[in-house]
Amino acid sequence: MASKYPTAELIGVVVQQANDGQYALKENKIDQVTFHSWRIGKHTKGKLLEPGQLFLTENNLFVMLIAIRPLAFKNRHDFNPISRFLTTMGPESLKKQLLTNYTS
Repeated sequence: MASKYPTAELIGVVVQQANDGQYALKENKIDQVTFHSWRIGKHTKGKLLEPGQLFLTENNLFVMLIAIRPLAFKNRHDFNPISRFLTTMGPESLKKQLLTNYTS
């Protein structure tokens, strides 16, 4: 059997870089935001830090991490793996708004 690696479900929101260099929601309104789930893959690069961190999907989408949930190794194929964690953090104000929206 192949060696196991750490897994986790990552809940996030797709963001894009604005002209000023800051990251903003891809959708226009925060109440229309859709939260999606990904997972850490065997070949995922970088280090998982905390909510607000940005990561890159295998489809080259930038995503702001909102929540981290435990994921059993046997259930890992229910979610798409991410490509890499970035060292970049999203704006604190956006993170707070998304966390409030996610928990309500």
